[in-house]
Amino acid sequence: MTMDGGLERLVKLLQEFCYSPPVPENPSAIYGLLPPSSRPPKQIPTLNPAQFDKHAAYRFSLAFQCVVNIGVRGSEQIRRRVVQAGTLDVVGCILEAWLASKGFSVGPSSSASGVPRETREQRHAKRLAAIENRQKEDAVALTRALQRTQMEQSATQGPPRNQLQPRSQDDEVSTFMFFPDID
Repeated sequence: MTMDGGLERLVKLLQEFCYSPPVPENPSAIYGLLPPSSRPPKQIPTLNPAQFDKHAAYRFSLAFQCVVNIGVRGSEQIRRRVVQAGTLDVVGCILEAWLASKGFSVGPSSSASGVPRETREQRHAKRLAAIENRQKEDAVALTRALQRTQMEQSATQGPPRNQLQPRSQDDEVSTFMFFPDID
């Protein structure tokens, strides 16, 4: 079985049942009473479905017993082939289903403490927010430093050069124009 692909076929059968146990067959489909165009609805993969096909469960049980016996009673090379075929994924799925049936949280986001772990996207978003906050703080610090240096320069240079100056000295009406300080 380890040489002709039988082990891989058993593991594939186990994985298919483990990831998405089939729903019970409609008796009308078995006896050909449904129209040929009718297809069963595509089911969503669930860990412990409320209903599943009992015959598929028997096939799963028998295939699992075969793989376990091959792995336990075989030589080291055979045990390596059992692992290479992907049996550990199936064992992990079975353990997850058992833990879920006992009320434990399972899945990629659970940790040993039961507190959900951070996803990669959440870590990335946090990192970007921290960078953005750091940039804002740096911009505020730079603005304060510029204001401080401008105040120090104005204190050492004397009065500001922005003054109101008359437009012409000959005019009897005094009009003023504002000339901004250009540096």
